[in-house]
Amino acid sequence: MRLVPWLTGFSVFIFCAFSIAPVLAAEYNPEQSRTASLSPDVIWDAGGSLRLRYEWKQGFALGKPGAVDPQDYLLSQLRVHLNIHQGERWGIYIEGQDARVNSAFLQNTVNDTKPANIFADRFDLHQGYLDLGWGNDFGAKLRVGRQKFNLGALRLIASLEWVNTARVWDAIRFSQRLGGKGRVVDIFASHLVAVRPRAFNTHAVTGNRMFDSQFYGVYLTDKLSVRDSRIELYYLLRRNIHAGDRVHTTGVRYDYKKGVWNADGEAMLQTGNFGFLSHRAYAAHIGFGRSMGTDWHLGMAYNYGSGDSNPRDGKHQTFDNLYPLNHAYYGYMDLFSLQNIHNGESVLTWKANKTNKFRLAYEGFWLVNSATDAWYNAGGGPIRRAAGPVSSYVGSEIDFTLATAFKPWHISTLLGYSHFFAGSYVQQTGTSSDANFFFLQSKYIY
Repeated sequence: MRLVPWLTGFSVFIFCAFSIAPVLAAEYNPEQSRTASLSPDVIWDAGGSLRLRYEWKQGFALGKPGAVDPQDYLLSQLRVHLNIHQGERWGIYIEGQDARVNSAFLQNTVNDTKPANIFADRFDLHQGYLDLGWGNDFGAKLRVGRQKFNLGALRLIASLEWVNTARVWDAIRFSQRLGGKGRVVDIFASHLVAVRPRAFNTHAVTGNRMFDSQFYGVYLTDKLSVRDSRIELYYLLRRNIHAGDRVHTTGVRYDYKKGVWNADGEAMLQTGNFGFLSHRAYAAHIGFGRSMGTDWHLGMAYNYGSGDSNPRDGKHQTFDNLYPLNHAYYGYMDLFSLQNIHNGESVLTWKANKTNKFRLAYEGFWLVNSATDAWYNAGGGPIRRAAGPVSSYVGSEIDFTLATAFKPWHISTLLGYSHFFAGSYVQQTGTSSDANFFFLQSKYIY
């Protein structure tokens, strides 16, 4: 069943109307809900959102003969929610989601008769959880049910909102304040929910090591100990007995901001087992930036994810990127992850006014072990492997986005264009071509 006609018509209207207007600050999120009181201290609110995004991709097969190229499609995401709560004492949150990929009037598309789970999830339970709070000023909270995790800088744990179906876990999460609102420890046990495009989402075995894993963690966030700073300490465990995975991740993150300067760094160490092999891997990030007045900001960063130096030595050294938001960090074309990589980036942002924001980013990519490990995309899947010694330079990417919020109508739009310049690694390992990516997104929150 294709997208209902009124939704397709509405998408065309939105795209035509706002592609010629100053095009949503990506971070603008005007949560607009209908609220009412059931009793003096019990409140309910209902609302939702409709997001439509057109994507056009060219050259993503890197010149592979027979590949469908170019490729374009329209994504829709409809969400509705109901929230009932009594302050911080208790709350019930239920959210449904209908996500689809549509090619009714497009050509050279993805297969929308058997859509991938990143594109489609016919109306399903997206979130559904119970909150219980207690202690002085409700310093402790227990959340049980289908929920989202977004911790730290989202390099390892994120709900991945860019993807049409997003990411949720069935989980138990306990949060406890330690000496104030600025210091919190989160403890959780969870299982990622596998998306079944045409059936109710359950934990049936998928054969995918990430979806079939249990995920546990202890995450401390401290904004009180060091002035103008945020310190995070964490321990994470991803366990999949069928795949032979027991990956322990220990990390620390430091974030500093004062005046016009900001800086952050993160170090991650992994031990345990991966695919029944001994696993030891590393990753790191360091970045800094400076604001120029109130409108401009320039940031620079370096990211490293270890790779496997010898695939035949009985050890696994490729960093396990876990459940990240790679889209925000390693290029908007989603061609890279924090695995077997050196990445340098520069990002310039300009707030033209209160509602319009421009972003220009340059990304460079090199493989840590180009001859013995793979080039991995944002989903952790290998794109290409070399048969022998080759150049480590994979290429570079330029991303441009123009974002605007139409506040009176609770509508936001995001326009983007990216270009990938293929490097010598691509040229030496098979077919080679540059790639292009264009998207136009509109979101209405009601």
